[in-house]
Amino acid sequence: MPMHLPTLAHPSTFLNDILEDPQNDEPRLRYAAWLDDQGDPLGEFIHVQCRLASAPDSGIAWEWERREQELLAEHEDDWAADVRGLVEWWTFRRGFIEEIAVAAGRFLQYADRLFDQAPILVVHLSRSREHVEALAECHWLLRLRHLDLSNNFVRDPGVKLLTQSAFLSELHSLNLSSAAVGDSGVRALACSPFLKNLRELYLSDNRISAAGVRDLASSRLADQLDLLHLRFNPIDGDGAALLHDVFGDRARW
Repeated sequence: MPMHLPTLAHPSTFLNDILEDPQNDEPRLRYAAWLDDQGDPLGEFIHVQCRLASAPDSGIAWEWERREQELLAEHEDDWAADVRGLVEWWTFRRGFIEEIAVAAGRFLQYADRLFDQAPILVVHLSRSREHVEALAECHWLLRLRHLDLSNNFVRDPGVKLLTQSAFLSELHSLNLSSAAVGDSGVRALACSPFLKNLRELYLSDNRISAAGVRDLASSRLADQLDLLHLRFNPIDGDGAALLHDVFGDRARW
């Protein structure tokens, strides 16, 4: 009889390899092959999503997308059973839940459970204002590649706490848009020794002036960032000129 495993109840012999190297498809595909042998449709789903991730512009991608949606329509409730009720929404990538949205308090409460069971790389947090210090001390942030704190009233003191956390050292993308960030918060970002892997920084709709732009322009981030969003900030003509000179088309303002 085929064995059907709910998502997040994967055999540890496979899951540990996936969690330890979440950006590598090989452990996922080894697990998918084993699932195929068991007659479990999750194996096909992993194969389909890995194909889509590696060749999204392929001429037959639409067939994989159709099959992906068919499998999700039939099995997503079972595959996501262990996270439903813990998070607000989730997204499967390469066969596993990789992206979640969750209130900060619940994230801190259930992080051990979530990260022990799924290769989560992207987290969107809400209601974070009272939890910034605890977030800065959360070692699970090391697993993340993208952290979204947009529309949270983090303010400059919260940004300073976060930028002092070594647990942000693996982030590739950080979103602090609409977070009441001013120039001193930007200075903390520019001076942080832990954002060494950051490639995208979103700071739209804040209180950042030309002074904040100067701090960014004179920091390591000037060479490091591939994308900087500063739209809807009170940046004057001098600040805009400096953004153009230092960041060029990597900046949006």
